[in-house]
Amino acid sequence: MKNLTALRPRNGLFNFLMYFAGLSFVLVWLPLLRCLFDGSTYRWGQSFYGLSVHSQGIQPGLFFLVLSLGFFAALFYSFYWVENRRVFHGLLIGWWLYSFGNLLFEFAANGDVMFHGDTLDVHVSLAAIVTPIAILCLGLIIWAIRKDQALPAGKVDWNPRNRKAALIILAPLPIQILLLATGEPHGLTDEIGVILTIIQAILIPTIFLPKTKAQHE
Repeated sequence: MKNLTALRPRNGLFNFLMYFAGLSFVLVWLPLLRCLFDGSTYRWGQSFYGLSVHSQGIQPGLFFLVLSLGFFAALFYSFYWVENRRVFHGLLIGWWLYSFGNLLFEFAANGDVMFHGDTLDVHVSLAAIVTPIAILCLGLIIWAIRKDQALPAGKVDWNPRNRKAALIILAPLPIQILLLATGEPHGLTDEIGVILTIIQAILIPTIFLPKTKAQHE
């Protein structure tokens, strides 16, 4: 089987956007795992371009998070590995619409939006901080697309370091299952499980970074 080869050389702009996307991926990965592992004791919901999606444990609304998981996996992969670069460009724009366009739509339709995280007791007003970040991110996406068109082809194969990164980052999953499934809601074990899951979501893009080949290769 032919090895996958990075289509673009590793660079700081792509890496920054990958980890920036990892921050918004938290809002997919965390409720997905909590719905699966906490069960009916966990309620999740959000508005998506005026459509209310929600789930209490494993319910039909969870399918939205599964689709979102597939989208983010494709996005992370596309930065360096997808051959059709228009797919990468489209996924970048799709991510902006998913993460920022939806919030800007909410602001325009309903005014300010509050983010509530009960376990860690986080309550944040989003309108004042999201708009400038959205504008900045759109500029970075345009820059990344133009940079992508000018970069030479990459020459780094998908190798054991990528698989090792996946194993290390996903290894805590059994612990997370135990903490989230058996811990008291909003208790210490629940908080530890949430923190582990947040860190994991932000680090998952690391799996998709081109890794330097070993010297003997």
